[in-house]
Amino acid sequence: MVTKKIIGRAEYIWLIRDDIKRVPARIDTGARTSSIWATSIRETAKGLEYCLFGEDSPHYVGESVLEKHFSIIAVASSSGHVQMRYKVPLTLQLKGKRIRTFCTLADRSSQAYPVLIGRNTLRGKFIVDVQHGPRALDQLDRARYDELQLLM
Repeated sequence: MVTKKIIGRAEYIWLIRDDIKRVPARIDTGARTSSIWATSIRETAKGLEYCLFGEDSPHYVGESVLEKHFSIIAVASSSGHVQMRYKVPLTLQLKGKRIRTFCTLADRSSQAYPVLIGRNTLRGKFIVDVQHGPRALDQLDRARYDELQLLM
């Protein structure tokens, strides 16, 4: 029998290939596909080039990633807005479990979390309990909420 780990509504992940640790990620069982903040996205003769995160991010290293295996998919938001996005394979670690998944590349600069983990990545591996998760990420979420309230 496989034991599923309990995770909270936000967790830290580790991006294996790029060795970027302690990246805040929002766990979203309502989202089908996972998503990661990417900038400078462009198709070249060699494949898809992009940078993980943006210059304002503490996780930004400025190195281009070259991905030869990618696709383009339509992603619909909960409000019905549809976007075409690149989808790339990614290996990450969550709660000590190494996971090979797919993420869409998106501008997440206005989001509290630079990574969103959707149900396709979570399925069969985790149980989500919103009372769990690092308390520091609760503060990150609260700060973003407060920032949005000031805009109103």
